[in-house]
Amino acid sequence: MRMRSRILKKYPKSDFGTSKSEKLYVADFTKRTNNERGVEFSEEQPKTPSDSTKDMPCFILSNPSKQQIDYSIFTTQQFTDEDGNSLKQGECCVFPTNNDGRSWFCVIEIKDCTADKISQYKKDVAEKMMSMYNIFRNKIGIPNTIYFIASFPRKKTNFNQSMFDDYVDMKKYRKAFLVTSNYATIVDNHYFDPYN
Repeated sequence: MRMRSRILKKYPKSDFGTSKSEKLYVADFTKRTNNERGVEFSEEQPKTPSDSTKDMPCFILSNPSKQQIDYSIFTTQQFTDEDGNSLKQGECCVFPTNNDGRSWFCVIEIKDCTADKISQYKKDVAEKMMSMYNIFRNKIGIPNTIYFIASFPRKKTNFNQSMFDDYVDMKKYRKAFLVTSNYATIVDNHYFDPYN
C-alpha cells in the first residue's frame, strides 16, 4: 500500500499537495502572523509578512531531478489517541509520490526562533519525534526509513548533530534518523540526503 493511502486509511481528514519543483520552501508563519497563517509549502522563496523585501527564513528542500513528491501539512489536533486526546506532532511530512518499500519518508518540525533560543526547544522536538515515530511506524504502518528533521531556519551556522542525545536514544527506533538541518536534497525516490 502506498504511503498516502496508508495515511488516509488511518487519518482520512489528511490533506495533501504535490510538487515536482526543483526547490520547495517550508516556512512557519504562525508567530509572525499571530496564528493567521501557519506552515506553508511554496515553490518560490516566500517573503516575511512584515517586510515584502526580506526573505522568510525557511527549510529548503532541493529536488534537482524534479521527483514528484507528496506533502501534508498537519492540522492542529490531526493526530489523537483512542480517547480523543491530541498527540505531540511535527509540522508536516513529505515523501515520493511513487513510493515502495525502499522509499524515504520525512517529517519536518520547524522552529522560527533565534539561534540563542534553540536549547529551549530540544526536549519538545525530541518528544514530537518519538510521538511521530509511533504514529507513522506503529499506527499508520509505514515501514520505510523515516527522517525527522528539526529545522531552525534563523540559525545560519552548522548544527551539532548530537544536540538531542540527552533526550532520545535513537537506537530504539528502527530505520529512523533525527537530524537537525535547514536544507535537504531529494536525490530520487529511494535516496534522501538530510544534510545538504
